[in-house]
Order: sequence, then structure tokens, then C-alpha cells
Amino acid sequence: MYTREVLEPPPSLIQNKKPVFGTFQGALGRLDIRGIYMPFGVVPLPPFITNIRIKSKISFNFVIGDFIGTVEVNDIKVLAYTDVVFWDKKTGKRFSYRHIMRPRRRLIPHELRAFICTSHHRVRYIRISWDRDKNRISLLFSMKGDTARPDCNCALISHFSSDVLGDAIHVVPYPSMRRCSASYQLAFALHGSLSLAPPGQEIKTMPDSDGLGFIDLRRTYLLFRSRDEFVTGMGIVKDKKIAFRIETSSNDTVNADKYNANALFVDGEMTPLPPIRITHPHGLRGRWNIQDTDGMVDLVFTPISDIARTLSVFLFRARYNIIYGTFEGAVLTKDGEKISFKQLSGIAKHNLLRL
Repeated sequence: MYTREVLEPPPSLIQNKKPVFGTFQGALGRLDIRGIYMPFGVVPLPPFITNIRIKSKISFNFVIGDFIGTVEVNDIKVLAYTDVVFWDKKTGKRFSYRHIMRPRRRLIPHELRAFICTSHHRVRYIRISWDRDKNRISLLFSMKGDTARPDCNCALISHFSSDVLGDAIHVVPYPSMRRCSASYQLAFALHGSLSLAPPGQEIKTMPDSDGLGFIDLRRTYLLFRSRDEFVTGMGIVKDKKIAFRIETSSNDTVNADKYNANALFVDGEMTPLPPIRITHPHGLRGRWNIQDTDGMVDLVFTPISDIARTLSVFLFRARYNIIYGTFEGAVLTKDGEKISFKQLSGIAKHNLLRL
């Protein structure tokens, strides 16, 4: 069965101007990959130029009550944008809000012990934060609607002391050993409520409910062209709280057995997963096959609702799909325990970027 060494976090992810690759259990002080020597070739460029090529992103995925959704903040230096997308699982109705912001000096912080990312706008407010000393994880957002979309407000909280299923840091080559992509993953149980105010109708409030959340925070040396796919599953299977994150990219390293960011979290235990192949022979809206060669992952993702986005600003071009669906199949833990499920809620994302 596949295994990958899990290490203690190093003092810094960049040492002697080189990345420290590996999978690390828990959180260190900062998720910072600046300072790599010549990340893009043999010509030494000033740090302020290479630092501009670092893309930062945080996504907060949640499933709670009748709703499943994702809140994502992207900072690619030349611009920043946010996406709030969630679905009513009973009706399949989708609620989608996007906001493009002007460049900012630092939208997504480096600190991991106490983190806060806030996007302010007169009709859009997003706040993702956690503080280990205060024992708190939270997501707040308030969206002003229009004739087609309702006003909505959401408040979700969790606690490090009782709710966390696990966390990990992954530093992988992207794709060469010269540069890297670093991600911090945090899986947890959560509690909260969500309210909707459709135009001309009464406010509909989901009572305080329990659910699961998954945070993915990453920094990557952005290449001129890239394609990647992510799938995130969350749910309770036979009284076990599980969450997993599986990804594949056009920039995966050739040594993906040793370096990748795929992980399964089960009731506080993290299992490193092997490199995964994701195929969709019937298109993005058809069934996705998600498998590995070690027999640890055998899943089918069935899309239910898809939102397609296109973004074109200056030289930056992006086309991406955010898809709500369900997983069917099985995954193995590092102890060989097989976890099988049907109709497990999840979110997939397919990205095509060009800069």
C-alpha cells in the first residue's frame, strides 16, 4: 500500500534560497515561499520581480444543513477576485456571487497561527479567519443581491480544541525542483447558520446546524500556462467525520509518488494519498473517474450543478468551472481501513489559466 513520509514542520519553507519539499503534519509559523534563488531560469532576477509571480489563494469549502458551497479568494498580483458559490442540496438551486478587486499589497496573509483574510465592498463582505490562541475558526460573508439573486448572510464557526479533523502542509515541486507550490490544509467540523432574503419575499433562515468544512490555503509560483483540477469531499460515514482533497495539475512533478498534496482526514488522523488520475470521458458535466494505481482511491464523481466562469483582465485569462456533485466509491486509510460511501457531497473545480 502507498505510503508517504510525514515530517515535522521546518522552521521555514525556504532555506538557503531553496524550497524544503515534503508533507508536514500540523502548522508552522508562516506559509511563505518568497526568496527562492532563480525560480524561473538561469538569469538571476530581483526578488521583487519573482515575488510578483507568486499566486495566493484560499478556499473555504463547507457542507452544513441543506447547503454546500465554497468561498474563494484569489490574489494574482495584477488583480484579485472572490467567488462565493453555494447550492441548496434539496432543490439544486445555485447562488453565485463574484467580485473583482483592484491589486492590493497583501490580501492573503502569510501567518498561520493567527490568520485573517477580509474582502470589503459596499455590497460584498467576506471574512475568513482563525486563531489558535483564541481556539476559533470562522467564516462570515454578507452578499447584497439583485433582481435575480437574494441577499444572503452566513456565519460559520469551529474550534481547534474539539472540532479539527487534522491539518497538513504540502510543499511540492512546480514542476521542477527549482520552484514550488505550498499548501496548508485544515479539515474540521463546524456549526452555524445561513439566511436568504429573496427579492420581495420573507427572509428564510437555516437554523443553527452542524456540518464540515475544509480550508485550502496555497501559494504557487505561477507559470504562464497551467491547468489543474481539484475535488473536495466532506461528510459523515458510519459515524466517522471524513474529508479529502485530491488534485492534479499540468505542472505535477515527475516524482509525484514522493511529492503531492493529496490527503484524507478521518476523525483527527491524516492519511497521505498517492498520485491520482482524474478523467472525465463524457465531459466536465459527465461522470468523473478518480483512481490511483495503488488501490487506495476508487471514486466516481457525479456532477449535479455547474457554474462556468471566464475572466479576462489585461494579459490574464482564466476559464474555470465550479461544480457541485456527489461521490461514490471507497478510500483506504493508512491503516488499511476501507471507507465506502454513496452520495457523499463534494465540490470540484477545473481551472485553465494563462498569463
